[in-house]
Amino acid sequence: MKYRIKSVAGLMAILGLAGLAGYYVGHIFSGRNPFLNFAEVVPGTLYRSGELRSADLDKIIKAHGIKTIVCLAGRENNEIEAMAKRSGLNVVGIQMRANRPPGPDRLGLALKIISGQGFDRKQSSWLLEDYLGPDSDQVKLPGPYLLHCQAGADRTGYVVAVYRICFEGWSTDSARLEMLRYYHLPLKFPRMWEDLEKIQPAQFCPQFNPGYQPGPPQKS
Repeated sequence: MKYRIKSVAGLMAILGLAGLAGYYVGHIFSGRNPFLNFAEVVPGTLYRSGELRSADLDKIIKAHGIKTIVCLAGRENNEIEAMAKRSGLNVVGIQMRANRPPGPDRLGLALKIISGQGFDRKQSSWLLEDYLGPDSDQVKLPGPYLLHCQAGADRTGYVVAVYRICFEGWSTDSARLEMLRYYHLPLKFPRMWEDLEKIQPAQFCPQFNPGYQPGPPQKS
């Protein structure tokens, strides 16, 4: 029994060291944090990631010209908020949970922003945990947009999945499979996974995308 425990501990240590080595190698050769879970959703328009640091954001701004950050973990961290102020970026913080799907109000606000629809800031004030942007009631924040949470896997994965279904015509199966590519764990957070499976796009999507037209499911 002791030997087995030591073997497991040894294996975990090796995996930890391998992951650390991978981080440094990836950082050196790509110039990007490989644990950031960064990816392009819509070229030139929408990007996704995990929690940011200023060095990460600086590289992403230079490469993709980000204008608006949407943080699904509530308030943006102080380091990023300070950098956003210096760089003239917009920041919106919406509180979502990793262990359950967001309600239609929070989900709708996030989708309005990243689809460029605009929103009423006064009516949405109760949803805004953080806001750095134009001081007007009717707000339409410019892209490109960067959508993120802590790991970029669950909250971000869910919102991107709904965006794929309602704005790009993906099937629910294709949208869910993309979540797996970015490290969503259905066994850990089954409610998000199951909720997406139940979506009937023809009934679900018009509330978020007024121009939604049902059609044959697409897959990217």
